[in-house]
Amino acid sequence: MPNTTLGSRRYSLRRDLTLLVIVCVLPAAIVSSTLAYNNYVLQRENVEQQTVLLAKAILGDLEREIATVESALKTLATSQELATGDLRGFHGRATDALAPGIAYNYILTDRSGKQVLNTLRPFGASLPASGTPPQLSRVFADRVTVLTDMFIGPVTGKPAIAMGVPVATGEQVIYSLNMGLDPSRITSILGRQRLPEGWLVAAVDGSGTIVGRSRDAEVFVGQKAVPELIAALGQRAQGRVQTLTKEGIPVFSGYATSGPWHWTVVVGAPKKEIDKEVVEQLGFVFAAMLVAFGLGLWLARALAKRVLSSVRELNAAALSLSKGEHVQIPAMQLQEADAVGEAMQEAAHAMEKVKFFAQHDVLTGLPNRLLFDEVAARNLSLAQRKGQSVALLAVDLDGFKAVNDTQGHAAGDEVLKVVAVRIQEAIRGSDIAARVGGDEFFIMLIDMGAEQAMEIADRIVVLLSEPYPGIQSPVSASAGVALFPEGGHSVKELSVKADLALYSAKQAGKRRAVLAQVT
Repeated sequence: MPNTTLGSRRYSLRRDLTLLVIVCVLPAAIVSSTLAYNNYVLQRENVEQQTVLLAKAILGDLEREIATVESALKTLATSQELATGDLRGFHGRATDALAPGIAYNYILTDRSGKQVLNTLRPFGASLPASGTPPQLSRVFADRVTVLTDMFIGPVTGKPAIAMGVPVATGEQVIYSLNMGLDPSRITSILGRQRLPEGWLVAAVDGSGTIVGRSRDAEVFVGQKAVPELIAALGQRAQGRVQTLTKEGIPVFSGYATSGPWHWTVVVGAPKKEIDKEVVEQLGFVFAAMLVAFGLGLWLARALAKRVLSSVRELNAAALSLSKGEHVQIPAMQLQEADAVGEAMQEAAHAMEKVKFFAQHDVLTGLPNRLLFDEVAARNLSLAQRKGQSVALLAVDLDGFKAVNDTQGHAAGDEVLKVVAVRIQEAIRGSDIAARVGGDEFFIMLIDMGAEQAMEIADRIVVLLSEPYPGIQSPVSASAGVALFPEGGHSVKELSVKADLALYSAKQAGKRRAVLAQVT
């Protein structure tokens, strides 16, 4: 009878080798899939940032157009005919001043909202007793220019937008001079924007009504925007939201709202174009995993055949030994594999730690110089394509050595941790901060001109010069600021210029920010 032990387990070599193949292939597939997804997230973040930047730029064009209309309207409101009460003469002047393709008409209304004259009707003809947008009452109440939401003109019977300015005699507003604007003008402004394929831009008034659209304007102008977008507009003046277009197409949308007029420009990028790429990448990963798995199974079968052949030889040798015959033990190269899974798992954790520590500062958790240079170079390339300015700040602590000398390195480490937190609170989410030396930090500010960059640098200097909990020695900060492209076209050139400006700040008495000189 064979000698067996109670509770012992028997293992199948083929099964275990198959499991080993799975254990080897699956982590690689998971890592590849994770990398593909992370790449998708980065691309989506980049697209969403582009939609917000584009919305702000288009909003600037729209505001300039509105400012031109306001200027013309204010000039007409100070005409001699209105000052002397010659309404017939003013009717003629206003009719001659109409800009074709921009305005429907000029209307003069009194405090009750009743029309006094309308250039679409002969002077003295009967005029509608109602239909004036209630928003224009603010012209009398607040003596300000008012841009209304979209409404149906009582004379034209067409969708219109009105801008009204006060007509005053002394301190009293006696009329509101209004211009009826054609919404198609808004659509034409949006239509001349150069958008990527499939992108969409729309203008929405303060009530959430679409007043202009780069595509299918004749269908959707005058309709309410989708509820998800209207809800987002009510929360923040600018931002990003994932929603559907009026056609039901999923998009990543960025929006920016005008402070004076409460109109919003929305730019939408189709989600399917970004999702298509990640699906293709994951499909490639899946195909590669199948190939690797098939190859692994073939190798496992070949190895199992070799090992089982050796086992049979050992059985034959054992049988020969039991018979007292000559035994020749074949050379074996089989080793224990019971710790392979655990070793691989530990290796995966070790790889994650190595990757993190290779790109981040252990003490503060901020990116290190290696990661900063990589991300900064990518941001400079993007800024060059868009024609944007970028600022690089070099920040160094004043008096930090005294902390280490008097209270020890543990206290110094706590100061550095607080510095990292304060810097991150002072910058935007799109900016990047890194610890590049003992007490030196680099900060890159995206789409930032000299004046704004110096304001942020001064704020950071102030924040870092505030007292630190438990620290007796005074600690402050100095900063050097270099601008792209004036100060250089590479991260290295900007770093050198920022360091020189930092040195100037130190020489000038510390606790200040200095802008790098452009030679």
